[in-house]
Amino acid sequence: MSRVLLGIGSNKQRHQHIQAGVLALYQHFASATTPMRISRVFESAAVGFVGQPFFNLVAEVQTQLSVAEVNQICKEIEQQFGHSAAAPKYSPRTLDIDMLLFDDLISREPVQLPRDEILHNAFVLWPLAELVGSLPHPCTGLTFTQHWQQYSSSQQLQPISFDFEQLPHLYQVTPSTLITNN
Repeated sequence: MSRVLLGIGSNKQRHQHIQAGVLALYQHFASATTPMRISRVFESAAVGFVGQPFFNLVAEVQTQLSVAEVNQICKEIEQQFGHSAAAPKYSPRTLDIDMLLFDDLISREPVQLPRDEILHNAFVLWPLAELVGSLPHPCTGLTFTQHWQQYSSSQQLQPISFDFEQLPHLYQVTPSTLITNN
């Protein structure tokens, strides 16, 4: 089984699309033997364009599928909820699901892994540090907790209260596991 970490975001009908995206991923990947774990949900300003704030989180799933197969599932879920593959990189999103890590694989194709934005965007790094803080980044060797503690940027984000439908094999990080950034 491979450990896959996925970044999930939305700034259009945010609550609806985050709920739907997590449910769709849950239906593909979660079971009694392979639970799905998620970070808290964060609200952050749009990065790279002027737009409505985003809701973001990170999900961890276990799978026997290949990188290409997981990526295809993510793109199909995005399209199901109105995300156009032709949309510019920095633009509003109904639902965006990006593969951040696939075990400790380093690759450029079929997707870049680990994803560059991990170390540049607080809305990816903070949830990763909460969810898998002791996991080392495949390229730097530092843990995600160490990266978050060293992170310095003006990007603002805030954890928010977000209730997911009761899914028996979904585990969400709790506020007691809060990791702060100095």
